[in-house]
Amino acid sequence: METLNIPRDVYDAMLRQLQDAYPLEACGILAGLEGQVRRLYAVENRLQSPVAYEMEPSRQLQAMLALEDAGLQMLAIYHSHPAGPQTPSPTDVAQAYYPGVAHVIVSLAQRRRPTSRAFTLDDGRVHEIVLKIV
Repeated sequence: METLNIPRDVYDAMLRQLQDAYPLEACGILAGLEGQVRRLYAVENRLQSPVAYEMEPSRQLQAMLALEDAGLQMLAIYHSHPAGPQTPSPTDVAQAYYPGVAHVIVSLAQRRRPTSRAFTLDDGRVHEIVLKIV
């Protein structure tokens, strides 16, 4: 996947969730087909940390079953960096368990102007992809 297209309403819902969790990291899954996001699944960060996230396992499983039932694929995992940049941390790269799935990282360092970027993280390699809000 070289481009991830997120509808404006889904993107705005993602930003609201991430802002509501501030100053903690928040996370979830973006689902759709062929690089076109159709649905957001917010998943609780079980670490409740400002510098790390881990999806709560039962909620992550519920989201993955729901997106599969809807005929969708997991296109991206998203999370916030409340005080950091919109680039993957070494931990993000080390814990990228889904090859081919994009990672959307939203920096809330400037809370009134969040910034987002998307990457694939495969085998320790970081590759930026185009993130389009449509």
